[in-house]
Amino acid sequence: MWFLSSISSVSLAWHRLINAASEGFRYYADPTYAAAGPVVFLGRSYASLRDPAFASDCRARLVGWGCMLRSGQMLLANCLIFHLLGRDWTLADNSGENWDNYVKIISYFLDSNSSPYSIHRIALIGTQYDKNIGEWFGPTTISQVLKVLHENQQSNTNLVIHVVSDGVLLLDELNALCIRKDDDGKSSWSSVLILIPVRLGLDSLNSVYYESIKKCLKMPFSVGIAGGRPNSSLYFMGVEGAIDLKDPASYTAEDLESYHCPNIRIVPISTLDPSMVLGFYCRDSREVDAFVRETKKTLCHGSTPLFSIQETAPNYQDADVLSDTDEF
Repeated sequence: MWFLSSISSVSLAWHRLINAASEGFRYYADPTYAAAGPVVFLGRSYASLRDPAFASDCRARLVGWGCMLRSGQMLLANCLIFHLLGRDWTLADNSGENWDNYVKIISYFLDSNSSPYSIHRIALIGTQYDKNIGEWFGPTTISQVLKVLHENQQSNTNLVIHVVSDGVLLLDELNALCIRKDDDGKSSWSSVLILIPVRLGLDSLNSVYYESIKKCLKMPFSVGIAGGRPNSSLYFMGVEGAIDLKDPASYTAEDLESYHCPNIRIVPISTLDPSMVLGFYCRDSREVDAFVRETKKTLCHGSTPLFSIQETAPNYQDADVLSDTDEF
């Protein structure tokens, strides 16, 4: 089993980004590896890595390489693409309102102090979680930092971020976060990005989780996994057998070419670090219900679940507690 991630290239012309079918991909893998098997990519299936439809889909995603800070940016950026543009959006849809929303998403992540999800702001908020500037972020830290940064953008996007603690998704907390009431008392539902930090092994990824991770990326709710190898991080999307802020209207295709890439990097799943964050996007309450049903059947059952789901947290006040003086 191989994981698919991407690396960036700033020297590619824009036409190479939107004419994926005729360009093909460069592969980074074992020299003996042959790209032949079926591909699962952000909840969709393709015949192989060389499938033109897969090439077009992959190049539409905002991807690259770097530390966990960058991987977290990529995961959130692709969630915003799904949320504002839809899962079927590709780079060919570069006109009208779609273009304006796409450029707006890009502007959120520019390397500028004024961008809400810039690397500067992520690193700064990280200090509140005992992470010095330049220090490595783990899955939990990047999840909490993105949640904090997004709180100022919730009203602009109608999207909330829920971070799962201790590997247990509590449905009452999720519902309370998503349900909003207006001044008239009417309830509405916010779309939600669910981030689930997990550790699936000690020093390396335990092989018992391989199939569950594959199922995770196959789910239609998946927006990828931020993880990687020790002391490096990648944004995984599938599995295979100081520029200045501009007004959105002033951006050109050439300005944004470095935010996409045609290069697929393939790594064996056995080489991954066990710490990662799983990302899932649900547009409304129906999708949340479907996500919970499917997850309970595929990811949260058996002797080695990726995480668990409960309605509410246990009531520890009713639990019997033994003191040091109790006798057995």
